[in-house]
Amino acid sequence: MFIRIKSLLIQLGLILLPLSLLAQEVEVRGQVLDAATGRGIVGAEIRLPTQTFFSDAEGNVEFKANIGQSTQLVISIFKSGFQEKQVSVEPQGRNRVNFGTVKLESKEGTDALSAEEFVPVVTLSENDLDSDGDQNVSGLLTASNDVFVSAASFQFSFTNFRMRGYDGQHNELFFNGIPINDVETGFPGWNLWSGLNDVVRSRTASVGLAPNANGFGGLGGITALDVRASHHRPQLRVSYAASNRAYRNRVMATYSTGLTASGWAFTVSASRRWAQEGYIDGTFYDANAYFVGVEKKLNDNHFLSFTALGSPVKRGRSAPATQEMYDLAGSNYYNSFWGYQEGEKRNARVQNTHQPLAVLRHDWQIQEKTRLTTAIGYQTGRNGTTALDWYEARDPRPNYYRRLPSYIESDQAVEVEKLLRENEALRQIDWAYLYNTNRGNTLTVNNANGIPGNSVTGKRSQYVVEERRFDRSLLSFNSNIESSISELLKVSGGVCYQQQSNHNFKTINDLLGGDFYLDIDKFAEFIDTTGGGSFIQNDINTPNRILKEGYKFGWDYTNEHRRYNSWAQLEFYLPKFDLFVSGSLGNTSFWRKGNVTNGKFPENSGGEAPKQSFLEYAAKAGLTFKADGRNYFMLNAAYMVQAPQVRNAYVSPRTRDQILPGLSTENITSIEGGYLLRSPYLKGRLIGYYTQIKNQNRINNFYLDNALIEDDGTASGGFVNYTMSGINTQHAGIEFGLEWAFSPGWKASTALAAGQYIYTSRPTIEVYLDNLASKLREDVAYIKNFFVPNMPQTAGTIGISYNSPKFWFANFNFNYFDDIYLDFNPDRRTVSAVSYVNNPEFSNQVVEPGSPLWKTIIEQEKAPAAYTVDFFGGKSWKIRNVFLYLNVGVNNILDKKDFITGGFEQYRFDYETKDVNRFPSNYFYSYGRNYFVSLALRL
Repeated sequence: MFIRIKSLLIQLGLILLPLSLLAQEVEVRGQVLDAATGRGIVGAEIRLPTQTFFSDAEGNVEFKANIGQSTQLVISIFKSGFQEKQVSVEPQGRNRVNFGTVKLESKEGTDALSAEEFVPVVTLSENDLDSDGDQNVSGLLTASNDVFVSAASFQFSFTNFRMRGYDGQHNELFFNGIPINDVETGFPGWNLWSGLNDVVRSRTASVGLAPNANGFGGLGGITALDVRASHHRPQLRVSYAASNRAYRNRVMATYSTGLTASGWAFTVSASRRWAQEGYIDGTFYDANAYFVGVEKKLNDNHFLSFTALGSPVKRGRSAPATQEMYDLAGSNYYNSFWGYQEGEKRNARVQNTHQPLAVLRHDWQIQEKTRLTTAIGYQTGRNGTTALDWYEARDPRPNYYRRLPSYIESDQAVEVEKLLRENEALRQIDWAYLYNTNRGNTLTVNNANGIPGNSVTGKRSQYVVEERRFDRSLLSFNSNIESSISELLKVSGGVCYQQQSNHNFKTINDLLGGDFYLDIDKFAEFIDTTGGGSFIQNDINTPNRILKEGYKFGWDYTNEHRRYNSWAQLEFYLPKFDLFVSGSLGNTSFWRKGNVTNGKFPENSGGEAPKQSFLEYAAKAGLTFKADGRNYFMLNAAYMVQAPQVRNAYVSPRTRDQILPGLSTENITSIEGGYLLRSPYLKGRLIGYYTQIKNQNRINNFYLDNALIEDDGTASGGFVNYTMSGINTQHAGIEFGLEWAFSPGWKASTALAAGQYIYTSRPTIEVYLDNLASKLREDVAYIKNFFVPNMPQTAGTIGISYNSPKFWFANFNFNYFDDIYLDFNPDRRTVSAVSYVNNPEFSNQVVEPGSPLWKTIIEQEKAPAAYTVDFFGGKSWKIRNVFLYLNVGVNNILDKKDFITGGFEQYRFDYETKDVNRFPSNYFYSYGRNYFVSLALRL
């Protein structure tokens, strides 16, 4: 079958052959060496704007390129861990040129990109390198050398900046050949290798709709990490770092052999990061990381590699807060999640994660220009976060709105405000009170554990610390083939299968001095008409279940996912144009499996639910016009149909298998185009894009004060499922980046992201009472032209850097951010929110349109514009065969502590008085001045 397909493609190449006669085809040769050792560098990238080639095991480079009528071709030479170099090739009518020997200097200690901790979240724990210099992996834009993407990854990342406003699910992430995005949420798993900076530097990235040999790609592109042992530089590296961010200290050690004469390669790495308290009060950090990579060269055509890694992390979390609480605390870093216990700070929200990953990969060079890569990976482990739970007791949260001065209407408000300002303990969790309450609550439970006549007497906890678990097991198989049929045509494609199980449950983490807890639904008691029977039981198979520490309780269910996909891509390299066309076809299915039978929904809570299956398909194509060897113009377009995310498919997966009515696929259309400049002293890009994402859903679950309206008109609270369907968004804007090497060692750069990410529909709201699955109401959210929240839609930076020949560097950047909008409560954008009765027939029963009150209720809150100044610097020394590297980074030098990076309105609203300040917004603030200093030794 493969031979027949290849024969057809060769015929297509022969049809295109006459076009090559119109082009100037140049054979380019050269060699890339390590300046420190004089050895050839394997897998160095030789980059053209629309093609990438790789050096072989000796560092030799040989490839052919159509350059049209260009008189000069600018080539970038890059390898992770080394300084990028550019060379200019001037064929002058010749069909063969040699750029000679290029020696790459170590990047460490020479610029900001070498400072490992300055690599941000987007690329932190992140090239598909090939040992054959003829191998061509195409990527129009790459994160490691694109001016704009570098700015977005470094200067913008701390603000929750998202390129083009896309969620993480639209960016595909590959690790050693397998896709690593969570099948349930779609989000990439960068945290899987946090703390392993030394070994996850090698990466390639195609941005937007550009073609990529690793897969079809998401709307935002593909990032592929290649951590095979043979592609790590031979070294022993030990480092220590100090910081005042999430952690205070870090030690790391890495040893790599490179590919030995016997055909083996080994890499091991380990690190530890810790902080008794981070930048924000009450937070702590306790993390380790490990990595083992083994690779064997079976022969010249076959390589087999194995990689295993893990990053166990335990950390105390922080919470957003209302401005009232920040002001009462006298700090925009107030954290309500902690309190004193016997003189020590204890955090109630502790995240505990460890999800190790193992990958086995086989690379087969079938022919000189045809390669097959096959990988299988498995990931499993735990992911949990603790939280307080309580029963028949007051709300223990110190920032509970009913206890704040702004909510208290009596004269006591002034006294409460004074107490909260002066007494820190009142603003934090009172652990002693929780323990004392539990120790004083003796209770007898009859028919305990479902056993008639079984009575248990003891201290029933009214407060406990629970752990909410989201444990994932993911099996992935991926196989890609890539073949250069001719100098004009390259074909690639592959198949992928993923099988994921997400086990969701709760456990008792700490009884807080009590003897037991009871496995019943505290919210169900308010509406139980059975007199305390099975309705309130979380598991009717074991009613009145006595809970000890470590026991599961509450919800317990598994989301099962199956996803398969195939894709193919053709790339054409013509005299003045490069073209590509790509398509994918697949299927995603998922279903809920209840591990317990809930008393409220005995018919549809336990066992396997019906499978939900969705056909997925997509197509994209692009054209690049090569004006000459420096100037390029591109245009790409795509249409995609994607399955909905499981998190937005089930109305309340914790209690039942009810599917959101009308659940269907999401539809995406996107177009991008622009100009690229590549010259020896000037690099730049200007890209415009326009995207529509239609038929999205969102589901939230929370306690609503006025969920139930009694016969007498009074309202009472209840736990609700709040759904929105028919959400459409539009993402449009420009991306600009420019870098100018204006003098030896000096560079100036600038980047700008100016976007408009808005909602373009009026979604349908449906609210269900969780305990009965009954629809309380249906409404329309008037959110058309509202902004997609919690990121800057305008971001810019101007920077200047100096790289000294004496091996030190310094960078300064001025950054500006604007158009950051808070997430909104859709209920405030409904008819009932601006009406004083259910049927606003008369004007005096409606808030006057356009009035100050109307605007206060309806308009979306916007955070103030902000700016920061950052510094990165470093110095390196060579003492015989030992290299020392010092890197220093200081972010937000001006110590601006009023920078709001996002926030959200509460899902509460005062329908009676229309006072939006009664339930104010919660805000996130950026860190003030923060630093990172690292000292590394390399042999």
